[in-house]
Amino acid sequence: MLVMRWMFLLLLVALVFSCEVLQKSIEMNQGGPMAANYQDTVEVEVVRDKVILPLRVNGENKRFIFDTGALTVVSRSLYREMDYPVVGRDHFFDVHGNRETSKVIRTGEMRLGNVAFQDVPALVYDLNKLPWKCFQVDGIIGSNMLRHSVVRVDLRDSVLILSDDARELNMASDRTVRMQLDKQGAPYVPIRLGNQPGQFFLFDSGREGLINVEKEYFSSMEQDINYQVEKTGRGSDEMGMIGTGKQEQVYQIAMDSLFSSGHPLHEPVIKVTSSVSSVGQELFRYGRITMDFKRQRFLMEPYNDSLVYQRSQNMGLGFSPVIERDTFRVGLVWQHSLVDSLGLEPGNRILRINQYNYADSLEESFCESFLNQSLDKARSIEMIYQDRKGHYKRVKIRKKQ
Repeated sequence: MLVMRWMFLLLLVALVFSCEVLQKSIEMNQGGPMAANYQDTVEVEVVRDKVILPLRVNGENKRFIFDTGALTVVSRSLYREMDYPVVGRDHFFDVHGNRETSKVIRTGEMRLGNVAFQDVPALVYDLNKLPWKCFQVDGIIGSNMLRHSVVRVDLRDSVLILSDDARELNMASDRTVRMQLDKQGAPYVPIRLGNQPGQFFLFDSGREGLINVEKEYFSSMEQDINYQVEKTGRGSDEMGMIGTGKQEQVYQIAMDSLFSSGHPLHEPVIKVTSSVSSVGQELFRYGRITMDFKRQRFLMEPYNDSLVYQRSQNMGLGFSPVIERDTFRVGLVWQHSLVDSLGLEPGNRILRINQYNYADSLEESFCESFLNQSLDKARSIEMIYQDRKGHYKRVKIRKKQ
């Protein structure tokens, strides 16, 4: 039986992807730049929350996601095309602890601008699966490929600069802060919440959002900081490299300030989950970021003298969808929202929203509505979903004028 309800609110469908691969036993820190001295500037493309870089492989242009929280990855189609040698197989884990077995290959020459890399180990993964297929990429440039380099990202000018020498980028030591690297070379940068001592957070350029704080760490300091819980939810709205996170209590927290590289960001909104504490791609909005992987130094150069968190202008639907088990489902429901009062639950399958038929044409509907932000722009939406008991329900949502 179809149940129709009207709700009046602004629309925001938040789709969060993260693509860390965090555990390994095969040595991935091999290969690297072919030249001892190098520098080049490469234009980048931003597709939703992903920074896309052009890589030349065997003389052809390929598209790779720039992800400091991941190991280097090549798609299965590129692996077959290039016939890369396999050096082994291993179990790998994403940010949520989901495990999968993958081939590990050694790449041939790959060029980022005029900088050639050789013999970098990489995972082989099916990037034709959703949500990755929407980005139409051939791989991921991970931290193990960049570990000998200085990398500067300036999204205001839509460029990435790659160099072997921090001095060429005017990266004086007195302007930088310490950066730690884990075993795969992923960078951890100091973040200070309020007046608390700094803590090293994973800087994950492949993850949407600004700050995620791990629950245990937040609990250890919550008595000593000023904050307000804006929302409490149940579920998981993040899709890792392999799958979604476990269903859990999630908090959206408003704070007075946080500090990155010594620079205050006022009135930030952060998430508190069980995932590793991390800084996401949203940090690029606030300044030019330089990472010296060789000397383990980090520099943020703010775009403005005073940095204030840029809140979304949308109030949200009260839930976030995810791709799970090759279906479009409710990932997270915020408590006391209208959809919560109607009984929407994490795991409910979404069959249709407006003209997008996720039941019969999942790939086309998902990618078009996500990349074009069609649902955000719609004046009203009508959603059909299936509840836990298998009953079909319809919810009609109209935006405020």
